[in-house]
Amino acid sequence: MVTSLHQCGSPKAQAGYALSEMVVASSIFFSISLGLLMGFTSLERNYAATTDFSHNHADEMRISDYMAMDLRRATAVEAATNDTTIYIPAYYDSTGTPQTPTLDGEGGVYYGALGSSVKVHYYLLAGTIYRQQDSAAPIPLAMNVQDFVFDVTDIGKVVTTRITFDPTFNSSGASTSAVAATAFYNTTLLRNSRTDVESSVY
Repeated sequence: MVTSLHQCGSPKAQAGYALSEMVVASSIFFSISLGLLMGFTSLERNYAATTDFSHNHADEMRISDYMAMDLRRATAVEAATNDTTIYIPAYYDSTGTPQTPTLDGEGGVYYGALGSSVKVHYYLLAGTIYRQQDSAAPIPLAMNVQDFVFDVTDIGKVVTTRITFDPTFNSSGASTSAVAATAFYNTTLLRNSRTDVESSVY
């Protein structure tokens, strides 16, 4: 009887990667990983910049709406960059009660004492734009807007406002054209007679 025996413990050739193959595989892996990392970083930066732009644009509209509301009823305007004062009639007394309008005999109307007005001050301070009415506590309209610039141009019966900010899409800083592209304009027709310019403006 012939018995066939297998030598299970016989040595076999061991398969493996050569050093050159490991270098190539590692290079490909790191290249793909670096590309993915850069892609995720770029997406994150774009998302942050877009969110910042949207918030700043909403702040622009809010500031512009407040200023237009006061300018429509203004009797005097002192315009300056990031610091504008608007005078409006005293529609309400110190208790908040509406005052009865009175004719001034010259075709105009006044509220309260003749010649009285309410001072509304818009200004940028420490990264916040405030609206302050007379001596009341200032109300913040927009915060973290240290790069905002609001310009008011007084043309007499018409006043225009222009608000810009520095967009953050470029890490090297916003260019002049990029800042100009953020401009938000508003043109307001004043309804009341001006007290600080020639009466011909009406």
